[in-house]
Amino acid sequence: MTISLDIGGFTSRFDRQVWGLFGASIIGVLGTSLVMTFMSIYMYESLGMSMTQVGLADFITTIVGAGAAYLGGAACDAYGRKKLLIIGLTLQIISYLLISICIDTHVAIPLFILALAFNSFNGGLYRTIPDVMIADVVKPSDLVEAYGLIRIGSNMGWVIGPVLGGAFLMFTSYGNLFYITALTTLTYLLIAAFLLRDTRPKLQPERLRLKDIAVVAGDRPFLAFCLLMLFMIIPYQQMYTLFTVYSSAYVGLSSFWIGVLYALSGLMVALFQYRVSSEVNKYKMTSALAFSAAVFAIGFFMLSLSTAFIVPFIGMAIITFAEMIWSPASSTMQANLSPESMRGRYFGFNGLTGNIGWAVGPLFGGILKDSMGGNVPMMWAIIGSMFILCVVGFMGLDRVVSKRANMANKIEKIGAEG
Repeated sequence: MTISLDIGGFTSRFDRQVWGLFGASIIGVLGTSLVMTFMSIYMYESLGMSMTQVGLADFITTIVGAGAAYLGGAACDAYGRKKLLIIGLTLQIISYLLISICIDTHVAIPLFILALAFNSFNGGLYRTIPDVMIADVVKPSDLVEAYGLIRIGSNMGWVIGPVLGGAFLMFTSYGNLFYITALTTLTYLLIAAFLLRDTRPKLQPERLRLKDIAVVAGDRPFLAFCLLMLFMIIPYQQMYTLFTVYSSAYVGLSSFWIGVLYALSGLMVALFQYRVSSEVNKYKMTSALAFSAAVFAIGFFMLSLSTAFIVPFIGMAIITFAEMIWSPASSTMQANLSPESMRGRYFGFNGLTGNIGWAVGPLFGGILKDSMGGNVPMMWAIIGSMFILCVVGFMGLDRVVSKRANMANKIEKIGAEG
């Protein structure tokens, strides 16, 4: 079997909006990964914060972003996708400039965390909107590949951003990198303003009502899916906190090699994501998610074996393969479980619960590392074991969700037969 892309069919298969979001994802993630890959290291090594304090800082800022995620999702149902995207990007440019100023002027740690919280709020306002737009314009049977395409774009940014950031840090300050990120975010803003259209369905206008969160939470299959995502994100988030600190402090990788490590992940996705997405499209989403959790477990368990130079690279490759299954499968199930008239609110709710996982993750990881001391194998074994629980959870979810939500490539056939 040859791994190849049908470029002509691939490009004509999706709406122009999808390709605009693909380009925006490259630019947006390039800028974000340029700086955020090194945030935990900066707080741990330059600010002298313990990993528990780093985790607490991440918890505070991400909880702020969690609230913004639901607000942005609900508001894009009420006022339009494009408007919220532009507002969020504009505010995020301001926050990146503010963080740079905070670093260069050596503000007190509480003020620095406040600036990070402001940035997290702004990101939360718009981060789910591209996924909502994809669900608006792509037919259900093509969602897995469409979300896989956006992930390819994101990881093309990951190929460039961390390596570029690690190289820049050899001769410039960390604060200066945020000016570059502000510029890339401005480019994303221009794409949103001039190349993207509002994709909100032409339904009766909805008012922004925060009480609708109870309606979404009352959807038991969707709630079960969101809670599983929340739990899975907690160990997965260690890829961005404990993994970087482990690679730096225990393995001895320089900032440049840490950038290369994350670029490996991005390159793998850029090369193989579409093919993996096509294969995922053949299976039930719950089966794909359970399998991805098992692969995650193997990848993180790998880190417990040794602190040799090569081990983080092997672990990253395995973890990235799991991501290539998890990302399009979870996005597709989210879209399939969300009614069209409340799509933004459903995506926003999943963003809210997911961000709670992102918030708890660094705090959990920081406490785990500090309590383990130098027992690195046990630390990674605990994290790997959490993914095994996720395997069990997704197998149970298979009994709760409908066939329509679970089978990406048979949705239209099921609908016709029903």
